[in-house]
Amino acid sequence: MQKIRIAALGWTQEALTLGAMRALKSAHRVLLRTGKIGAADWLRAEGVPFETLDALYDACDDFDELNRRIVAAVEAAGDVVYGVPDLRDETVGLLLRACGAELLPGVPTEGALLAHAQGAAMCLAAADWEDFQPSAHVDCLVREIDSRPLASEVKLRLMEAYPAQAPVLFAAPGGAVAAIKLSQLDRMQEYGPRACAYVSRVEDIQRLERYDFAHVEEIVRRLRAPDGCPWDREQTHESMRANMLEEAYEVVDAIESGDMDALYDELGDVLMQVALHAQIAREHGEFDMSDVTTAICRKLLFRHPHVFGDASADSSDDVLALWEVQKKKEKPRDTLSEAMRGITRALPAAKRAAKVQKKAASVHFDWDSAQEALGKVAEEAAEVQAALAQGSGVEEEIGDLLFSVVNVARLAKVDPELALSGATKKFIDRFAGMEAAILRDGRRMEDMTLAEMDRYWEQEKNGM
Repeated sequence: MQKIRIAALGWTQEALTLGAMRALKSAHRVLLRTGKIGAADWLRAEGVPFETLDALYDACDDFDELNRRIVAAVEAAGDVVYGVPDLRDETVGLLLRACGAELLPGVPTEGALLAHAQGAAMCLAAADWEDFQPSAHVDCLVREIDSRPLASEVKLRLMEAYPAQAPVLFAAPGGAVAAIKLSQLDRMQEYGPRACAYVSRVEDIQRLERYDFAHVEEIVRRLRAPDGCPWDREQTHESMRANMLEEAYEVVDAIESGDMDALYDELGDVLMQVALHAQIAREHGEFDMSDVTTAICRKLLFRHPHVFGDASADSSDDVLALWEVQKKKEKPRDTLSEAMRGITRALPAAKRAAKVQKKAASVHFDWDSAQEALGKVAEEAAEVQAALAQGSGVEEEIGDLLFSVVNVARLAKVDPELALSGATKKFIDRFAGMEAAILRDGRRMEDMTLAEMDRYWEQEKNGM
């Protein structure tokens, strides 16, 4: 019966454990991933026959092919002890999934640096630098830094979280440990599979050059603490309603202006609002940030069955239709009017009106085209005119007029909020041009008639 045992042998003879020695001596057959380790010298001295898989390195085009061929060779070897420097070798995982194996642990390659990992710490292979998610909240140990270019990639990725001057303990291939700065990680004399680096967490948040979401939460907790900021401690969900709306509008403004620097800054303001609401709720035992993130993740998973399930959607229209189907499953409504009432009242009036109209359109209670709906605008405008003449019902009729205009915009596939915002900007730009022309002529708007200003307005309008 085939029996595969995988032994962690380390890089030097001193790293060999008693269990590994016994396994190697009693093995029917010994395969080493590489003969460039101390175990190979020990096996020769002990007269134990072994084979290495070093020849496969030159025969393969990349590491994926190399690992597949190593696994195939080990599986074909029958009753074998397969020796690797470290059990975190990728071929070990592949063998475990393919056929199972008995594991013989050994001394980790990072050795004495592990003594510094007293709390939360990440332990990563340098070759996986592209997948790193570094966080200055925890210590980080990077092993197997086998070349200067790799050290450079690791350094740059770690500097996305840790300061360039963060203290690092670097263990050279020979075992000597040096205290350096993170910025010096790719300036060492020697690298190799045994080279490791240990970066400590940053306790002083003000020393950081970059921050992640966990730091946002940490800062907000500090602001809400008894010795924090008086204004932040006074805030409630209700007191911050206007702030949330204002920050969201500023995000939209940054998008419309194409100002990417302003966009990430304004998105940060929205994120702070989210963190502050979550902290307030946490203090009152209502919910916390993990509830917020869990809710949105579950919603995204559920509403994208074409990505995370078996449904299909070939176009954006298909996706939107599927989204509405999934929403109805989440929040079933007995009637369509209930669904309309469920549309949040905090939305801008034009946007809420468009959403209500869209609900009505789902049962074909709608105009066939924007052109047909335009006739309703004329009808409502006449009713506004009549209300103005009568001196009553003006607000209601103007509301009907605006609702009908939203209908035209929706059917024309135009966002009424954006359309009105664009018209307002255009008015401001034209007014500024008109004002500038009047001032150039040495005149004052306060002294002019409406007809005089209108002539300047038309000049500006035609010139634009």
